[in-house]
Amino acid sequence: MRSLANALEKIQTLAGAIAISVFLITVIIQIAARFLQVPVMWAQDVSVYSFIWAVFLGAAIAVNSHQHFAFDSLRDHLKGRWKIAHGILIIVLMLIFTIAMSKYGIDVTKKFWNYQWVNMPNLKMGYVWMALPVTGITMTFYLFTHLLESIYSFVKGGEIS
Repeated sequence: MRSLANALEKIQTLAGAIAISVFLITVIIQIAARFLQVPVMWAQDVSVYSFIWAVFLGAAIAVNSHQHFAFDSLRDHLKGRWKIAHGILIIVLMLIFTIAMSKYGIDVTKKFWNYQWVNMPNLKMGYVWMALPVTGITMTFYLFTHLLESIYSFVKGGEIS
């Protein structure tokens, strides 16, 4: 499962890099267009929505890299099984959030699928809202993988770095 998580993270990293690149390019286009006094209405939508995707993909990558929500000051004082138990608690709390994010993300995506972009009415808002369930589901997968690893380590009495 770890190799699948790593492969998924690589895909998300590539998609996130593309999204942030699109964001930066469209911002540069907007700056140039204002300087040249040429209206480029579509760039606003593309920059905002690509940034949304980049942020959500980055958040999922952070979850897989253990760079997420944690009580560092408490964790740093714990040792052995207490440290692992603390990690398991954090993972379970995050799982509750990501499962809800996935479920409600699917609901919101369905509800707003046919809404149109403001400046590009041929595109559907559903593509933007899909960031919620896609990253919620992948975060849940990452956390489930971490949970299994942590439980295994807890049972063996080891420590997770």
